[in-house]
Amino acid sequence: MKWLTKNAFLFSVKTCVAAFLALYIALELNLDKPAWSLTSVYVISQLYSASTLSKSVFRFLGTVLGGIFIFLIYPLTVMDPLLFSGCVSLWVAFCLYLSLHDRTPKNYVFMLAGYSAAIMGFADVDTPQAITYTVISRIEEITVAIVCSTLMHMIFFPVHMSNLLENSVHNWFDSAKKLCRELLVAQAKEQSGDREHVLVDMANYPINVEALITHCVYEGDSARKLIRMVSAQYQHLSYLIPTLTAIEKRLLLLNEHGVIFPDFIAQAFSHFLSWLNHADPHHPSEPLQQELIAAQEMLKTRYMQGDISAEEGLILTGLVERLQNFIRIAQAYLGVRDRVQALTPEDQRGKAMLIKKHADQGLMLLSSVTIFLVMMICCLFWIGSGWKHGSSAPMMAAIACSFFATHDSPIASLWLFLKAVIIAIAASLIYTVILIPMTLTFESLIICLAPGLIALGLVISNPATNLIGLIIATQIPSFMGMSHDFRPDLLAVVNVAISTIVGIVLAVVITAIVRNKRPSWTAKRVLRTGIKDLLQFTLAIKMNKASLLSRQQYVANMLDKVNIILPRNKVDPLANVALGGNLITEIWLGVSVYDFYVRHAEVLNRHQLAADVLLFEINNFIKKRLKNIYTPPPASLLAELNLLLIKLEKECRHNGDLFMPLFYLFNIRLWLYSGERWPRLLSPEQKISG
Repeated sequence: MKWLTKNAFLFSVKTCVAAFLALYIALELNLDKPAWSLTSVYVISQLYSASTLSKSVFRFLGTVLGGIFIFLIYPLTVMDPLLFSGCVSLWVAFCLYLSLHDRTPKNYVFMLAGYSAAIMGFADVDTPQAITYTVISRIEEITVAIVCSTLMHMIFFPVHMSNLLENSVHNWFDSAKKLCRELLVAQAKEQSGDREHVLVDMANYPINVEALITHCVYEGDSARKLIRMVSAQYQHLSYLIPTLTAIEKRLLLLNEHGVIFPDFIAQAFSHFLSWLNHADPHHPSEPLQQELIAAQEMLKTRYMQGDISAEEGLILTGLVERLQNFIRIAQAYLGVRDRVQALTPEDQRGKAMLIKKHADQGLMLLSSVTIFLVMMICCLFWIGSGWKHGSSAPMMAAIACSFFATHDSPIASLWLFLKAVIIAIAASLIYTVILIPMTLTFESLIICLAPGLIALGLVISNPATNLIGLIIATQIPSFMGMSHDFRPDLLAVVNVAISTIVGIVLAVVITAIVRNKRPSWTAKRVLRTGIKDLLQFTLAIKMNKASLLSRQQYVANMLDKVNIILPRNKVDPLANVALGGNLITEIWLGVSVYDFYVRHAEVLNRHQLAADVLLFEINNFIKKRLKNIYTPPPASLLAELNLLLIKLEKECRHNGDLFMPLFYLFNIRLWLYSGERWPRLLSPEQKISG
């Protein structure tokens, strides 16, 4: 990415102007720590106007919550240092725990409520009578920063993020189109690294789109229609990953079996590729859908006539079915715009399906315990040493641990944080010792600070260096501790710098001992949760409590977990895990079990085809796998599947009503035992097992 672009330069200049404006107002209002206003401008300011406003709102709410907490507990605990430290540490841990439940930018409210309390509480603990003034002053300084930053970024050359949001879903769908085209044209024998990379990118799109929607809400009425459209598109596009993997699996099987496509299937594929290359709202898909439906009927007819084997017919039928799924998703995505424009806000209400986002309670608790331990150890160091400036250690530890609590392994990010702080300390000493003593007026202070702040603004605007630039830009004013006379205290700067480094180093050490986890560790926990959801779903099917709505919710909840697992498997693969270890197979297994047992229960009962033993074997396998994710599907389950498959296929030859139950039963076997060919002759052991 280029460093000096028009948007980057405008962002840097606007942020710098807003920072000096906030500092000037804070000085004029005689606020306690005017440097906080300047710092907050850099924390709040974003490249896009809407995200600047949204973060301003979140920061104000978080600061007020933290201030209220400190204001309430101060009179009760401040005279007992250990009790006060414990209360603040518990509050920070509790707020972090709440923030981790929300994977959107709104989690910043609770995160900030936590460490803002530490900043306000520890800063003036030696003068408890001033706590009311400290809290009010902090809120006033944040408010000044919010007003200056928001007005500057929304009035002067505002940068809208509507196009960014629209382009995100467009790129999401475009990636799916390219992957689908590659699968159908190349038909590779093995999954390529490029395909895996595309799937990982597609898994990252949902969280990115959700974050953009959260910010884009603050662009006002002009973005509401776009948000409604993208929200609907997002729901449809989420189904692309399992659809594409199902297409790939069947293409691989057909390639392994050496199946030559019948002419009508090859022609339908050709028409599908033509549609895929020109997929847009003005390119109708109805003729293609009718052709694919006719191809399915032709496959069924040829199977009933004995012209193709059951295995070949069922695999081809499944492939055509998944292509139809892709078309339905594409048409839903492409047709959302017209439907949204035709709906009123009242029509939108009550249509959202309840989705339970994955939340790893154990990992959240571990992160909260870690930040509590870090803060308490820092507080004990501070109290034991009797060092006045030692209060910076727990404050910075709280900030550092909060920032990176969502990472599987926060150590690398904490080290980066420490490096950025050291750079900020060095820059602060240069300003404190050499440059600021030469400033006599506010104008001279601007001349002194502006070049460095504009340069840091350019660093912040670059995504690759955003974090380190933001840390440096926010820490320099804090270390300098600019007062109303522009005369920083060099001794105080050195003491605060040492205390800050101690706090971050302790955070690194304790996090490495308690909280440092590999991505595969997180992926395994999500995988087990997904297997548990699969077991609950199949048990509901067994007890006749599963509905179409529960099927949709099951798929949506599992897809959320797939999007968590796939990026982690890319960087830290789970080796030798049964069924792929990414929950895609489990999604299709649950769906196939539902389609077989629920959708076709009447047909199965009418032909007296008892399948209770098979469902028992499936549930038994899932229970075993819940205990050990490496457990492969057992031979007894395969034997029961083969028995029922042979029996059902024999009946289907004489009764076409059983073709779809046979198809879904074959799908269950396909996802569990994809390497097994069609059962032809049972061994004595299989007969005894059956």
